[in-house]
Amino acid sequence: MLWLTVVEWSARLIMALLILLSVWSITIIIDRRRYFRSLVLPGADVRKNIKARSSFATGTHFLSDFFRDLQGLRTSEQIDKAFDAFAQEKRRELERGLPVLGTLGSTTPFIGLLGTILGIIVSFGELSQGTGSTNSVMFSLAEALILTAVGLVVAIPAVVSYNFYGRKVKLILSEAQSLKDLYIAYKE
Repeated sequence: MLWLTVVEWSARLIMALLILLSVWSITIIIDRRRYFRSLVLPGADVRKNIKARSSFATGTHFLSDFFRDLQGLRTSEQIDKAFDAFAQEKRRELERGLPVLGTLGSTTPFIGLLGTILGIIVSFGELSQGTGSTNSVMFSLAEALILTAVGLVVAIPAVVSYNFYGRKVKLILSEAQSLKDLYIAYKE
């Protein structure tokens, strides 16, 4: 039967799709890991320099460009607006790839489940035709269950990475907000 062959190949295409999604997910995870490892965050010396009103705009940390731009601003309202624009720009940079990880983490188990259902349909199709031996039916059932496992193997690291890096983004932007508030407090 043609429909049985179509369903069987659809399950195999789903396996190929899951492997491609896995590669995409791993690529994003590695990229984000490298990015966050190379990211230089402001240290405690920046807080001390802000309090002492000394030169804190030097350095190569994450906020050094923002602090250099602050030198020309006078009012706290200007500083707030400049910080909001800066934070929005940096948020995009920090979160690059994270929405994809979140989407992969939530959808790949369902894609794997779809492959499992198709594999089970193939098994029942072989049984109903009477052409399938016990070994071929068991093989197609095992193949079906492997699709669910692969979907989970793709999803779990994606979700863990999404949560881990999402938390890092929040912490970094929260620290930036804190430094901006400290700057405004000591400027006035």
